[in-house]
Amino acid sequence: MSYWAMRRIMQRANELLGTNWTLHDLRHTAASRMANGGKLTPVEVQAIMRHANIQTTSRYLTARVEEMFDKLAEHYSTPRPAMSYPTGYSADDIKAVFGG
Repeated sequence: MSYWAMRRIMQRANELLGTNWTLHDLRHTAASRMANGGKLTPVEVQAIMRHANIQTTSRYLTARVEEMFDKLAEHYSTPRPAMSYPTGYSADDIKAVFGG
């Protein structure tokens, strides 16, 4: 299908739906879904989208609040490692420097 045929299809769809989508909107949506789908690396998305620079592809990467919340909850639920210091230091000196 030629570019102009697809453009005409988009025009007709926009007229019927009362929207103003463009072929670039579809490209942007596809790039966002590929970049955030978890199955392709950013470099693979870059190659598919034919971006010359990875910075262009990185615009489509987003951090989802749900994922960040889950990762933060996991981080804070992990027990802290026990603090240990080399022998030869006074407990009072360590307390003065690091608190406690």
